[in-house]
Amino acid sequence: MIDIQARNFTLTDAIKMHTEQKLEPMLHHFGDHILKVVVHLSDDNGPKGGIDKNCHIHVEMKKLPTVVIEDLEENLYAAIDLATHRAERSVRKTLEKVQTKARKVDKNAIAGT
Repeated sequence: MIDIQARNFTLTDAIKMHTEQKLEPMLHHFGDHILKVVVHLSDDNGPKGGIDKNCHIHVEMKKLPTVVIEDLEENLYAAIDLATHRAERSVRKTLEKVQTKARKVDKNAIAGT
């Protein structure tokens, strides 16, 4: 369900585990609605440093739009933390919108009968 890929650096077990741990709350709460999560991690400037650590997350959802989040930071762990937090929030909001629409349709259907 989670695919983690690295560009321009070697994906260590520590980074992989950190990413999985940060995605766990989202998968625990919304896993029934999620088909797949793809995470692309990259270090754009390599050893030069700077704000070049990128975490790009695609959350493919069942019968709903894909949630895409990207964060760029100086530290890869910070980029992962922020991007996973934002991804979870976006998935929650997407599902809340669908549930709100469904409630309105049900309410209108009951009122119409």
